[in-house]
Amino acid sequence: MASEEDVLARKKDMSDKISTQVRTLGLGILALTWGLVVSESAIARDITKRLRTPLLCVGTLAIGVILFDFLQYACAYEVARRLLNKMEAEKSTEGYYDYSSPLWILQSVLFYAKQIVLGLAAFYLIYALICFLLATR
Repeated sequence: MASEEDVLARKKDMSDKISTQVRTLGLGILALTWGLVVSESAIARDITKRLRTPLLCVGTLAIGVILFDFLQYACAYEVARRLLNKMEAEKSTEGYYDYSSPLWILQSVLFYAKQIVLGLAAFYLIYALICFLLATR
């Protein structure tokens, strides 16, 4: 049986790992799409010529992923800062997060949004590349 402390530690660990993977994949997708667009190789120019719009859409989604990741952490920082200020003002060593505050809700929405947008970008990129490969046969 897991204690609440164990569950919270696992949740924090998994959240950190998810965010790291989202960041890594988002930057990787952005690097791949940008590399294809600016490359001088014949195959990259052919891919870019045929998939210009999908590549630009995927790159834009990847930038959105990175932006959502940043905004999630900015909201989380502000939530913690506000709670700490409240605890200091009340001279308390314990405080409670306000789960109904707009910033708390926004950080949660952004956590899931970045994962969803990353999934869309990755699947759209894979789909576009498969269509390209099938069309060149």
